[in-house]
Amino acid sequence: MTAKYSVAIIGTGRMGGLIDDEMPAPSFSKPYGHYSAYAAIPETEVVAVANRGEERLKRFSERFGIDNTYLDYREMILTEQPDIVSITTPSLQRAEPIIFAAENGVKGIYAEKGLSASLEEADRIAEAVRRNNVAFNWGALRRHNDGFIKLRDQIMDGAIGEPRAAVMSFATDLIKHHPHTIDLVSMLLGDPDPEWVEGNLIDPGDQFAPNRPLPTYDPVGHRYVAPEGREIGDPWVGTYRVHFKGGTEGVFLPVPGAFEIDVYGTGGRAFAWENGGVFGIRTFDGKSGQTKVTTFHAQGESPTICTIRDLIRELETGERTKGNIDRTMQTVETQFALAHSHLQGGARVMIPVEDRSLYIPGG
Repeated sequence: MTAKYSVAIIGTGRMGGLIDDEMPAPSFSKPYGHYSAYAAIPETEVVAVANRGEERLKRFSERFGIDNTYLDYREMILTEQPDIVSITTPSLQRAEPIIFAAENGVKGIYAEKGLSASLEEADRIAEAVRRNNVAFNWGALRRHNDGFIKLRDQIMDGAIGEPRAAVMSFATDLIKHHPHTIDLVSMLLGDPDPEWVEGNLIDPGDQFAPNRPLPTYDPVGHRYVAPEGREIGDPWVGTYRVHFKGGTEGVFLPVPGAFEIDVYGTGGRAFAWENGGVFGIRTFDGKSGQTKVTTFHAQGESPTICTIRDLIRELETGERTKGNIDRTMQTVETQFALAHSHLQGGARVMIPVEDRSLYIPGG
């Protein structure tokens, strides 16, 4: 091996690398999957991959030409002793691999989102990462997207005055995909601490429910139960609010087909529309009655590559990643606070959430 950092990947599905085969070329987001992104970075080399299912492992091995494969991630970590481990399993199977990697010599961990199936699991992850001084990043990729970074910098430089609120439109599940929205709103508002959440999830049979089976809540087990014949039971998100320290708020709307955000300030509005297709600043001059709109587009390397480079930066300089475990935990707290709010009829739930035991088997 000639690369500076050896890498092992746990999970050989879409985010492990196969997702790139689904995306058009060229695309700003490519390489999107972990394997392809590591292959594009000279300092890293994937030396082994692991998956619990042999069929997917074989498909991945043949697709990327890597034959050092394992059915047991523990054996892989102990045998290969990689510097970095990527974990792309579903979130309900993510806690134990992260903890094992952190406790067995791995220097850096790149975990997909969501982080875990419960706050109790998240607490164990955070404790292991902190205690072992492991560099950590996770897959909330907008934080590493050039366009959103430029938009955040302009907001922080006062382009729209003092930011007051963000309105985020996206219709999706709670654990696997809403980290993108929660983390993005936090980032564009300057990463204030979340204080409370109130809102609702969408129950099966609701008029806004997607055309797919949804999990049900089991009050006896205090857990969401996956639809029959399925392993993953990720609730669909309705409308909710997140209140941050300092008074700013995020409002989240379940708008199908959209991934768009508007940040409202005392002197204008910042926006990112069409899933990052266009970014802009809109201001209004009350004296002249003129509206000014400036737009721009994302440039540079893909967000997945930038996420890995951010992880390497911490390994080399000690500067914490943009998606470090403390920042990640703020998003995870918000996710589970929303679930608790829903179960309490939309009541306001304070952060940190007192009850750490609610189980949600997300994707």
